[in-house]
Amino acid sequence: MTLSRRHLLAAGLSAPLIVRSNFARAAQHTLKMVYPDTPSHPFMGVALRFADKVKEKTDGGVEIQVYTTGQLGSQVNMLTGMQTGIVDLCCHTSGFIQTLYPKFMVVDLPFLFKDAASAERMLDGQIGPKLLEELPAKGIYGLSYAHFGWRVTSTTGRAVATPSEAKGMKIRVQPGAIYAAMFNTLGANPVQVDLSEVYLALSQGAIEAIETPMISMAASKHDEVIKVITKTNHVYNPGVMMASKRKLDGLATKYQQAIREAAHDMTADARATIAKASEDTEARFVKQGIKIQGADRTAYRAALQPVYDQFRPTIGAELMDAVMSQAG
Repeated sequence: MTLSRRHLLAAGLSAPLIVRSNFARAAQHTLKMVYPDTPSHPFMGVALRFADKVKEKTDGGVEIQVYTTGQLGSQVNMLTGMQTGIVDLCCHTSGFIQTLYPKFMVVDLPFLFKDAASAERMLDGQIGPKLLEELPAKGIYGLSYAHFGWRVTSTTGRAVATPSEAKGMKIRVQPGAIYAAMFNTLGANPVQVDLSEVYLALSQGAIEAIETPMISMAASKHDEVIKVITKTNHVYNPGVMMASKRKLDGLATKYQQAIREAAHDMTADARATIAKASEDTEARFVKQGIKIQGADRTAYRAALQPVYDQFRPTIGAELMDAVMSQAG
């Protein structure tokens, strides 16, 4: 039998990546943590260091097993898994969180942030924590913020430096409603494809573009079929470290506090790790011969004003204005 790329990937992801213990006694609690990418994604290092810190802070009382996309369900199911008890901890992107909590789409408004500093200033200020306050009603605690890399537009051949060049493009997007609206407004054809299916979809021409960070492209080997990358940087792409409310509430207070402290410490690690990996990945892509170009952000932002108008009632005028005032 000939194994497809998908089968080989599935086989490689069939077992959890378990953090090795340096403690003699067995852990009182073993928690399952998942993030939405492959084991070769640079966030794996962040996740393992988070797990080590939790183990250290709990004196070995809590051990965390790290899983990746597909092991505990699809990217969408990672969130519902925390509600049902399949997943204990998850670091996921805002594009998926907004499917449970629509107001979260405010951080994914297209071409909102000019740089990482402005995005992080907003997330670390009063607004970021405020956004997390409504997650417990969904059975989830939001513990801290991370970063999964700026989202860029990558194609199998088309250049999209200006909004008009995106017309008719069939592109894979995240499930958040704002992503479909973004590319529909540009005249493109957005479709939802799970990460595990993207390579095949690109190879067979079912889609011609993706809007993912470069580090995600590299982790899933999409650079083998991508020819042109336009640095649209249309979304900062924050991640949120989350915990199942049911699971966390069931732990001793000292363990809950240790997990929250480790998650808080993870923010700086994630940002620094992803920034360095993004720079290194872009340099490697240039050497590979992938064309990397800039985009007319001013033209894109003007073309996508209807998206802001469309989602203003859902997000709420007060929240949108507060975020936009800090977007800089």
